Amino acid sequence: MTEYSVYCHMATSIDGKVTGEYLLDSRFAPFDTDWNTIFHKLNSKMKNWIAGRVSFDEIIPKVDLDLSDFIGKTVNRNDYMGDYQNGDKVAIALDPDGKLSWSKSRIGDEYPELKGDHIVTILSESVSDAYLLYLQSIGVSYVFAGQKNPLSMKLALDKLHQLFGITEFLLVGGGIINGSFMQEGLIDTISLIQAPLVESQSDSVSLFQANQSTQPLPQYKVTKNELLPTGALYLIYEKVE
Repeated sequence: MTEYSVYCHMATSIDGKVTGEYLLDSRFAPFDTDWNTIFHKLNSKMKNWIAGRVSFDEIIPKVDLDLSDFIGKTVNRNDYMGDYQNGDKVAIALDPDGKLSWSKSRIGDEYPELKGDHIVTILSESVSDAYLLYLQSIGVSYVFAGQKNPLSMKLALDKLHQLFGITEFLLVGGGIINGSFMQEGLIDTISLIQAPLVESQSDSVSLFQANQSTQPLPQYKVTKNELLPTGALYLIYEKVE
């Protein structure tokens, strides 16, 4: 039995999409509120949230990443604890190639409800020394989860559990990072707001977008189903052991 669990909370269309035009439809707004209400309740308890690079790229301020002060310098490949303080909530980003342009070590005014969350990024060991030194200079924490994509989500969670004492991880997508966790059988609970809208676009991303698995994926059972006042269906699935 692992020392931690993973709780995935997402909103989807009827056809299981987590990206697409339906998210921009004004009719989606009340269902987005449903998702946010539950997310903040979960986050206040678990004090962390995990999302992929694309999701964070939509949140953080756009800045030019200037690594000029660090070019030519070297650094070891040890995990790094930035300016994290005991008790801080943490925002965990999966960014294998080191593409996110962080400007500080905490979520700021761009997301008032999560302002102050300490940033921890999950990287591959192929990330440049200059980028690592830049992260250290602004106090961002990071852990390595392999030498190249696909990274090991199990290794990442083991390290995050050890370093930050997290026992319940809150995974909030997108679909590709969800798929990575699912492929490794790491998701214990799925919390789903199913909006009564259809996406159907062929290039939209599914709830668990991934390549074909080489091992059987977990089975789940429904432990809660509720029709919310907005018309969304709220479902909770638990892994069958």
